[in-house]
Amino acid sequence: MRMSLLTRQYDFSGKLDLIRFLKTIQNEGLYAVLLKIGPYACAEWNYGGFPVWLHNMPGMVFRTTNKAYMDEMQNFTTMIVDMVKKEKLFASQGGPIILAQIENEYGNVMGPYGESGKAYIKWCANMAQSLDVGVPWIMCQQNDAPQPMLNTCNGFYCDNFVPNNPNTPKMWTENWTGWFKQWGGKNPHRTTEDVAFSVARFFQRGGTFNNYYMYHGGNLTLTEPWVVHTSQLHMIMMLPLTNMVI
Repeated sequence: MRMSLLTRQYDFSGKLDLIRFLKTIQNEGLYAVLLKIGPYACAEWNYGGFPVWLHNMPGMVFRTTNKAYMDEMQNFTTMIVDMVKKEKLFASQGGPIILAQIENEYGNVMGPYGESGKAYIKWCANMAQSLDVGVPWIMCQQNDAPQPMLNTCNGFYCDNFVPNNPNTPKMWTENWTGWFKQWGGKNPHRTTEDVAFSVARFFQRGGTFNNYYMYHGGNLTLTEPWVVHTSQLHMIMMLPLTNMVI
């Protein structure tokens, strides 16, 4: 799915077809373990997945008790849930989706929001639960996730993570197999041995679920900026070389 530049218009065509993707998983006898709705998803994506038009709405303040934002968040979340329900893709309907996620790592940034942040995360939980998807909802990196939300761990190591409810499973929703490279920085590298050891230790200490992030290697160059402009810049720089006489 891709957000449009136009308000409340979304593109589900071609490779963006969420329902087709989920049905393919189901047809192969697999589980689409986690439906990460967000709508703030981070995912090392522009604006964390938010469309630009959301920023331009009058009075908009992201990820807090702001009516404009909450209305749009509820509209988007409901739309995705309704699409999936219609095709009976939640496990409660016989489908492959066994977990759903609302928000993303809000606990990492909640502090500056103060009481509004606490109220917002409670609203997120209540809104998600009201959609009655029939599978558990999770909140990652959210130690105060309201019940019955399941709080989960993201990181390089999660063996010491303890859920905020002793009766809920210990889950690792993002096992960081690597890291993104910053401009001018070193190439980040995590060894296979370290990943394997971290997983073994996690399950040895009561872990029940591990998700590698990323497993497939990122965007495979399909959304990098060179597709748009760097290749053209390269051609311009090469022109003097093609005209040189040696």
